[in-house]
Amino acid sequence: MTMLALLLAVPFVFPVRVAAQAELFPSTEVTVRYDVVGWVKSLIAKARDNETPVAMDAELAAIEPAAGGGGGHGEPAAHGKSEGQKSFSGKDLTSAPELPTVTIGGKTVVTYAKSIEQDLKAAMPEDFKNSSDKDFLERRFNITPYAHSPARGDPNAPITVYQFTDLSCGQCMPELAKIDTALQDVSGSIYIRHIHAPMERFQDTNMPAFYGKIADRVGLFWEYRANLIHANPSTADAMFDLLVKTGVPIADARSMMLTEARRFYRQLDADALLARTFGVGRPPAVFVNGIRVGDGGIPLDKLPDVLKYVNTRLERGLPEPPK
Repeated sequence: MTMLALLLAVPFVFPVRVAAQAELFPSTEVTVRYDVVGWVKSLIAKARDNETPVAMDAELAAIEPAAGGGGGHGEPAAHGKSEGQKSFSGKDLTSAPELPTVTIGGKTVVTYAKSIEQDLKAAMPEDFKNSSDKDFLERRFNITPYAHSPARGDPNAPITVYQFTDLSCGQCMPELAKIDTALQDVSGSIYIRHIHAPMERFQDTNMPAFYGKIADRVGLFWEYRANLIHANPSTADAMFDLLVKTGVPIADARSMMLTEARRFYRQLDADALLARTFGVGRPPAVFVNGIRVGDGGIPLDKLPDVLKYVNTRLERGLPEPPK
């Protein structure tokens, strides 16, 4: 049979052989008629699909073993856990590198990271080193108060203190006095913001806090607060008399009580919501550069130690942890 006759016979031979299959699988006739090689490859692929995963894994393992497993190309099989990558000398390359010790003039030279670690350890107060309170030193809170919050000091000072207090809390006044005493030692490098934090969440009125807003409007909030801590009045008349004694004109005070009451109480409500956001429910609480002191944080009696710790970090140029 000549080559031409053979080529002419091919399109007619294959359809005859698969005629029965073509009735059930029409695509088979199309595949065979126009793509003989593809039809053969599909049969091979089906045969591969029927192989078990174990057999295929064994075939692949013979070509290239798993990482760290060994057992291929004449390597001994590894046992137990995976082994790390080693150098030609047998040293583990996956472990942390050991830096050489360098001495200059008889003194050991340490890395920058090691120096920071040593400085942080030296700056930490002794009472914190073996106490759970040291964890609060690295746990910082990022607080953004409202613009209406009374402020004192330089806004660019290296130390920022946020005080969450309730001026109507009579039993809190001794603690507020201790806070003010501790802050006076670093008054030159500190910026203080006062934020209203009510002891009672659903308190309808708060006359001391309200009068504090009036005093702040005429620039006498901190003087009024100091007088309030010292006198600790218990009646509304005594609180108003203290407001006038601080220097607020009676006419201005009465006028603001009529015209600014709604605004002042909205500001107090906003402060109360901010206090709840940071979980302040038992004021006073103080945040020193984000470090929580009081009400779930470091005890208030350790506030001087916290201020000293923060100031030491600043003096040594140590980086502050993220808030």
